[in-house]
Amino acid sequence: MDDLTKISIRGRMAYLLCVFENILVFFKCEKKDWNWILDKLWQYTSIEYLDDWMYEIAEYMPESVMEDNTDDIEYITESELKRLKDLYKNNPAEVNKMLRIIYEAGTIDLYTRLQNGSQNTLVKLQEGIDIAIKTGVKLPDISEFEKYRFIEGNGWGAPFDGKKYSLYL
Repeated sequence: MDDLTKISIRGRMAYLLCVFENILVFFKCEKKDWNWILDKLWQYTSIEYLDDWMYEIAEYMPESVMEDNTDDIEYITESELKRLKDLYKNNPAEVNKMLRIIYEAGTIDLYTRLQNGSQNTLVKLQEGIDIAIKTGVKLPDISEFEKYRFIEGNGWGAPFDGKKYSLYL
């Protein structure tokens, strides 16, 4: 965990998304089913206004998609909603849990002043790592992400194209 404290939140998110993709590979999840969702998730690393990501991705969360009342959905079309429902109902529990962890890691400190290395995001990151380890999924090499330093961008880090780390895009 010590190595992770020096990595920006955007870098931590990239690492967590790599962990997630390794879990998808482990469960043999099809690229065609996931690439459009992963494209949205990976935008975290490059988007300027993270709250825009937060509002959109909230609608992609399994618990939001599986609700009966979808009147307030703003970002997802009806066909995308149906596609997500079909996908999520067949997901292993670890996949749906990881989606929630990713969302929480990216938003938990969004409207706070980052202190003490953003321990909240580190806790979420560790939750994702724990799922991978428990499932028997190999973790990505952390050294790839050390260049995204916590001292940049007030802890958030400078935007970068994280999609280059994706196994699916």
